[in-house]
Amino acid sequence: MVRPRLGFAAALMLTLALSACAEASPPSGVPSSGPDQPIEPIDLRYTCGGFSFGAGLLDVGPGTDELANDPAAAALRAHLAGGGPDIDFLPDTGWHRTGQDARTAEFVAVGGDIGVIAVSLENVGGGWKVTGWGDCQPRLELADGLGPAEWAFDSTQPQPGPATQVFDALVTEMNCNSGQPADGRIVGPRIVVRTEDVLVIFAVRPRPGGQRCPSNPSTRVTVDLGAP
Repeated sequence: MVRPRLGFAAALMLTLALSACAEASPPSGVPSSGPDQPIEPIDLRYTCGGFSFGAGLLDVGPGTDELANDPAAAALRAHLAGGGPDIDFLPDTGWHRTGQDARTAEFVAVGGDIGVIAVSLENVGGGWKVTGWGDCQPRLELADGLGPAEWAFDSTQPQPGPATQVFDALVTEMNCNSGQPADGRIVGPRIVVRTEDVLVIFAVRPRPGGQRCPSNPSTRVTVDLGAP
């Protein structure tokens, strides 16, 4: 039996293990298009394909929502108790409910090959049943009018280390853009400093009109973390 897989889009962030200082004040970066371009915040909410959740959910530790006294949680418990090689990788405890409506529900737990496992349920004929489960790579939910971007370090420059504060990011628009750079349309970086790592996140404002889909060139953006 092949277990159903949840359809998840690629994450839009890269975690830098730079031994960041937790007390550092929130810094800002400077887009390559010039210092006059406003640095706009990006709402840090994520999704595993169903309901969205705040970034803090992944840092608060194991949840207990599988113990709730309701039919959806009971269906999750029954699924976890079923055993078998197809579901043995699912943890028995530690689940957070990311959301629920009349038709669907979703629970996530920290674990798995890439950090998060998700289980989706549906209300079928008045009863809840698990309909999908698998590893989740949380996707950043962007505000209306923003498109996804990915970025990489400049391989011609020294690679970041614990003393790094300023570096160049090569930001590439992921949507079709007729092979043009994203100069002047990059939003960010949004920088989140945590105890052991730093999240550096970009988005792009898409160009209007239809676009062809050759590979897009990158745009150089200077990122200042505000502290080593």
